[in-house]
Amino acid sequence: MHISRRRIGWKAGSLFALAVGWVVQSTSVPITSGDSPREIDQLNVAAFPTFVGKAVCAECHRSNFEMHQASGHASTFTLTSEPVVSNLFDGKTVDAGELHGLFHYRSSEEGLLVLRALDESVDEMVPMKFPYALGSGRNAITLFSILREESKTSSIMEHRVSWYPGREGEPSNHQVTDSRQTGRFGLTPGHTNSEPLDAMDCFGERIRGEKMDSCIDCHTTSGKIVDHELTDLIPNVDCEKCHGPGSEHVRLARRMDNPPAFSVGRSDWDGESEIQLCGSCHRLPRHVSPKELRDYSSELLRLQPIGLLRSECYVKSGRSLTCSTCHNPHQDARLKSTADYDQDCRTCHQPHVESQVACSVSTDGGCVKCHMPPISVEQDMVFHDHWIRVRENE
Repeated sequence: MHISRRRIGWKAGSLFALAVGWVVQSTSVPITSGDSPREIDQLNVAAFPTFVGKAVCAECHRSNFEMHQASGHASTFTLTSEPVVSNLFDGKTVDAGELHGLFHYRSSEEGLLVLRALDESVDEMVPMKFPYALGSGRNAITLFSILREESKTSSIMEHRVSWYPGREGEPSNHQVTDSRQTGRFGLTPGHTNSEPLDAMDCFGERIRGEKMDSCIDCHTTSGKIVDHELTDLIPNVDCEKCHGPGSEHVRLARRMDNPPAFSVGRSDWDGESEIQLCGSCHRLPRHVSPKELRDYSSELLRLQPIGLLRSECYVKSGRSLTCSTCHNPHQDARLKSTADYDQDCRTCHQPHVESQVACSVSTDGGCVKCHMPPISVEQDMVFHDHWIRVRENE
């Protein structure tokens, strides 16, 4: 899949902050939650705003901060040396298939070590370090490592095996003790039919170029691979990923009773801006091929904006239907009940409003179940189809 790398999130925020009208002087001093208003006044102003960290955002936006902390966005990138990931893998053995061998997982201070053997009787095993993990664990957690190619360029090795949360009533194939839930191991999506070209490929799939950059970009607030190292890392999708670096906003907020609106709160922020921002990571039609768009296979269910944009609810609403029409962007989507999502639908489909189309089957509920059903995809991950439509023969 071709993925265009666009850092719409914080770049857009940077442009909005420039419009506030502050004076460019010199390099900024990092702002922390301990800075007093007087100290903020004395800070030099950077040519571009800088990151301040989510703890500073929480000073004024506590409710949104606390909702975000319980969301998947808050845990999309983890060092495998941290117990939340290492406890899931450490001491486990997983059969990755005849051509790939057995993987044995061991914790270390530098992250998870994956030891590969062709069978249980082999004493000498090939080790590979996987220091990073992508995914919050709501759908999956996948390990990766940064490689140095022979051409001296970088790539990442996406591990062949991922951890998946157990479904209700489903027995685990490993006894995993974790504060979140019991889970299981399975092949990483897209690895089902892969064949290794060399011993290194037995560990997983190499990802290069724009797709590699996108993996890092969409799971972090800031981070990039330079000279085979991960630099400027701010893990997870935090406040400033979508709102932009907040130093100038914080400086003004601490000086003024009514600071200028920032980023997505500005008057020039519209529905198209929101679709572009969310779609930069959750994917838009431009990120997939024409054939994929035409076929609309189950793989596209993970790319919710693509389905939304082809929905009549979006087209016939004058494109006013956006992600935040139904989702609070700071809250985990699973914490909102199906009944509440149905109510979102009924807001625009009321039988007593002549200009609106009411459901011929039920006007009281069942909207999501019929028009956006949950569908199981690879490795039994479940996603709601965001192509909202009347489904014939279903």
